[in-house]
Order: sequence, then structure tokens, then C-alpha cells
Amino acid sequence: MNTSSTQLHNAPPLLMGAGLLIWGWQCNFLLFALVMALLLETSHLISWRWPITDKEFNTLSDFSGVMFFIAVVYIFTNEGARGIYIILTVLPFILFPLLITQKYSHEGTMNSSALFPGLRKLDSSLSPEANSRVDVNLPYFVICIISASAGNQRTMLFFVAVCILLTIVLWSVRPSRYSLPVWFITLTMAFSIAYAGQLGLRQLQASIEASFLGIFDQLRWRYRDPNRSTTAMGSLGRLKLSDRIVLRLKTKQAIQTPILLKEASYNTFAHGIWNNKESDFTVLDQNLDKSWTLMDEVEAEASVTLSTYMVREKGVIPLPHRSSKIKNVAAVEIEKNQHGTVIMDMREGWIQYDVEYNANIQKELPPDENDLHILDFYRADIDKLAKQLKLSSMTDEQAVYTVHRFFQDNFTYSLNRKQRYPRGKYLSNFLFKNRQGHCEYFATATTLLLRSAGIPARYAIGYSVSEYSSLERQYIARARHAHSWALVFVNNKWQVLDTTPSIWAPHEEENASVLEPFMDLWAWISYTWSRWQSEDVVDEEQNTGFLLWLLIPLIALLAWRMYFKERIKRRHPSSLVAEEIAYNGIDSSFYELIEQIEQNGLPRHPGETLITWLRRIDLRIQNSQIETALKLHYQYRFDPSGLSSLDAKELQRIVSFLLSCKDEWLSVQNVA
Repeated sequence: MNTSSTQLHNAPPLLMGAGLLIWGWQCNFLLFALVMALLLETSHLISWRWPITDKEFNTLSDFSGVMFFIAVVYIFTNEGARGIYIILTVLPFILFPLLITQKYSHEGTMNSSALFPGLRKLDSSLSPEANSRVDVNLPYFVICIISASAGNQRTMLFFVAVCILLTIVLWSVRPSRYSLPVWFITLTMAFSIAYAGQLGLRQLQASIEASFLGIFDQLRWRYRDPNRSTTAMGSLGRLKLSDRIVLRLKTKQAIQTPILLKEASYNTFAHGIWNNKESDFTVLDQNLDKSWTLMDEVEAEASVTLSTYMVREKGVIPLPHRSSKIKNVAAVEIEKNQHGTVIMDMREGWIQYDVEYNANIQKELPPDENDLHILDFYRADIDKLAKQLKLSSMTDEQAVYTVHRFFQDNFTYSLNRKQRYPRGKYLSNFLFKNRQGHCEYFATATTLLLRSAGIPARYAIGYSVSEYSSLERQYIARARHAHSWALVFVNNKWQVLDTTPSIWAPHEEENASVLEPFMDLWAWISYTWSRWQSEDVVDEEQNTGFLLWLLIPLIALLAWRMYFKERIKRRHPSSLVAEEIAYNGIDSSFYELIEQIEQNGLPRHPGETLITWLRRIDLRIQNSQIETALKLHYQYRFDPSGLSSLDAKELQRIVSFLLSCKDEWLSVQNVA
């Protein structure tokens, strides 16, 4: 059998041991590094060797790859973006079994197929590269130096030590055609440039690192600033929102209408950014039962259990409107400001807490002058619209109802923006021209319009929860379920006013990724693992190895459950009809029309939304009537306020009319 040897040079004596010791010194693994260095360097003194076959090398390499994958999953789950440095520091551990096996093997090298699995499928008689052999000593040394650089003791002594080791390596492979003075001068110049460069690169590295980790954390988990919220109003292109699960909700009863979980509210708007003026947080005293009271003398009307991800040890938590008490959480401290925003000091990662709330609280903290503030830049346009709607001549309740109907009847929901408007007039264009946008447009415009009528209002952000996960047996909210709405002060109470058309929820579902079920499974694995670890593991250092090995049967168990025990699929609350759970809109007359169309040979495809289905079959006549009925149906289904009696009668009238025209639109469809 023909074999080709590696083109890599052998490592000089003691170089591998020195590389390991530097790694152990920089990463606080000095004792482990000393043992590993002794095992490697004594191979020169011991004559016996193991008869390791290529197949065994392949198996060992695959094992190292699996261990590396498990380490990456475990570290990123627990450490987030900064886990990249921890992964670098443990690389010598993961690859050491492969290196020590090569050291004590008969060949002293390994087949290339151990490192490149694709070579294992090649015919060795036709492909010489399938039999080539490599020596991983020098690559392992380089990995040790890179891993050492991820440590936290990067002093001048470390720089000098690395330069000495690199000099030894380069000396062993120096080209003979150059004289020693030229070689030394070139090497000295290179090290001098490296020394001068690293002084400035440290600061550059810190800056880039902070920016990179900030972007990474923003894509992975978002930190909510309690005093500032930047909107996407005015942005061009499509607003893309993630399918990632960001919070979970357990409740004793099924959700009939979406629950709004508020994270923060703001009172001052300027050029696409909402801020808080005079936001003062007060530390809450813990009760004897280890709970925290958010509102005094309020009896619980309902309660939920929430799970959310803390990006930092201290951050804003989502809560239902008019939350009165937080229980069953090992928080260090809880603070609350006058706007009802709550900050919890606990730990990074997934946390869980119980919340009691009461929607019938009679009196709340009154507004201040900032809750009526409108920037002069928007004042003229907002006052103009308020005058057109005659809000000043109405009572507060009438004005709130008028504003709600104005947005429901005249605006549409959209995530697209194809034109940039001069001088930031995107809000005015939304109100007077195109009249389409996402929830930030509706909530901002609603808040400012009510303020123009003299009604205190605030801009609130959080999540709309209505999706039920049959996998987790609880409700979930994804990043795309982030929502904005207005809080209006009427009758001595802050009341929720959501003017975004209720069609926004099914509209968002149309953009869900086809990989969402697999992403949900992985999210549940990560969440379950995180919760189990935080509750049951007492000594992390003693149990780390055990937890890593436990991950393998856990993944196998979940895969078995997914593919053989039950099919996991995402369900919207509307699918709970099969479980005889009542929800808003179950008696909508629009269902009669759907049934008649399907029974006449025009069925919906699996997972197809009503909008997509009706556009696909294209009945060609009465389309405007159908779209009106569909809009009213969605409002009945998803708007917490439901339909007025007049709108309900209008929906019934349109459906009855369409059913009476059944033969006509069926004949048109048959001709098409």
C-alpha cells in the first residue's frame, strides 16, 4: 500500500510541553497542563508503543468531535456570546486524547481520514490522498497558543514567552538559503512590529469585542432599556422578526383573548425614540412570605407563571397589566418606578416567577405633565387630525372610542416600508397618506393623538401572548410577538388601548420559518436544561462532567418523544377547538362561509391562512364583500374588545348575502 507522509515538520523536543504549560498558566489549568506535558514529553523516553489502527484513530477523532459539539452546546447555553472564549480555553483538553494516542502509536502519525471524514469514502488504490499521513504535533501547539491567548493574564511576560517559542519553531524550519543575520534581523523586525501593534490592538480588540458581543446578544437575546426605546418607524424594507421563543406563560385556564405582558412604558417621543423623563426606581421591601407587593391592598383576581430570559443579572421583567404581587422567585432585589416598570436583580439565564394581578383596580398613580407632552415637530399635524375627529368636544370615553374606531376602520397592518420621507415625516405620512404600518406606528400615533385631546397617555411595549405549544404544554411568546400599545388614563385608571388591527397576529404567522418546529424543540431542550441546572445543581464544579454526559441521553429521549411517541406541531389557540376550549369568535358566522366553500371542492391547504386561501381560489365576484367580512371576522377573533352589535349584524348580513350567491360564484370558479 502506497502512503505519503505529512509535509509538516516534527515539533522540536520539549516544545509541546512548553506550549501546554503556557496554556495552563494563562487559563488557570497549570496542574492539568503539567500532567499533560509530562505524558507527552516522556514519550521520548519510553520505547513501547500501542498498535493503533487507522479505524481506531477514526473512532477517536469522531469521539473528540462529539465532545467538542457537546462542549459548545453546553457552554453557549450557559454563557451566551462570551462562551467563545471558554470554548477556546478548553480546546487542548478536547484534542489531547487524539494527540497522546498518536504519540504512543507505532506509526507516530495518523491517517488523514481521521481528521477529514470525507477521505474515508475514497478508494485508496485510486486516491493516494486517502492514504496520506499527518502529524498533529505542531497544529496542537498552535492551538495551545491560541487557547492561551483567550486567557485573562495576557501580560508582557506572556508576549515574550510566545515570541521565544515561535523563535524555536521557526528556527527548526528556517530556509537554508538565507544567512543567519538576515533571518534574525527579519524575525526581530517582525516581533518589534508585533509588540508595537499589540499596544494599539488591545484597545481596538476591546472595542470590537464589545461591539461584536453587543450585536450577538441583540440577535440572540434583547436587553430592554427601561428609559429608552428606539422604534423601527421610518426604516426601509421589510421589518424581519425572529421566531425565537423569548418567554413562556402558564395559566390555570385557557387564554380566550391575547394577554398583553408589559415590560416598560414611556412618556416622551422625539424623532423615532421614546424616552422617560423623571423615571425614579424604588426598591421594594420583601414580605414575610418572600413575595413582593407591587400594589398595596389589592386582592388577586388571577395569577400566571412566567418564564423569561435575563440577559444580565439585573433587568426588566414582563408583567400583566395591573400586577399586584410577585411570588416564588429567589430574587436578590426588585425595583419599581412610577410608570409600573419592574426591574429584577437575580441572575443571567432563564428565570421563573408567579404574578398575581387584578384588572378591576379602582385607583392608580395619576399621570404627570410629561404624559401630555407633544414635541413641536409633530404638534401641528397631530392637532390637525384631532380637530378633524372633533375630539375636544367629546368626553374622555368617547374620544378613546373614536380614536380606536378611526384606526380600525381606516388603516391596515404592514411590515413593509418602500419609501423614505423627507425630514422624518414618516408619522405624518402614516396618518394622512398611506395609512399602513406596524404596531409602533399605531401605538405612537394613538398616544400623541389622545394627548392632543387633553387625555394623558403613554407608549407601552412588551409581548402579546396567545400561542399555545403542545410540546411544552404552556403558552409561548416569540420575538415576532413583541408588541406596542397605548396606556390611557381614564376614570382614574390606566387602561390598555391597542389600536393595531387585530389581523397583525395571523399576518405574522404567515412569515414563520419552515424550520420553526425544530427550532422550538431545541429551544425547549435548552430551556429544560437551564431550569433543571439552576434548580437542582448545587456545586457546579463538581457536577459539570456529570451534566455533560447527561446531555446525551436527554437528547436521545427527546428525539424518541418527537418522532415515535407524539408528533410535535405548533398550534395557534384556534386549534384548541378540538379540545372543546372556548375562545372569542368561535361562533363567528364567517365559519359558515368557509364550510360552504370547502364543501364545494375548494378546500384549504394544510397550514394555509384564510387570506392566502381566498386569494388563491379567487372567486372573482363579491371579492370586496368577502374582504370586508374577513376583516370583521379577524376583529371578532383577535381584538379583545370584540365586535360592536352593529358590526356583528353587518358580518352576519354579508355572510348571508354571500351564501345566497353561492351558485353564482361557484359557476364562475368552475369556468376559471
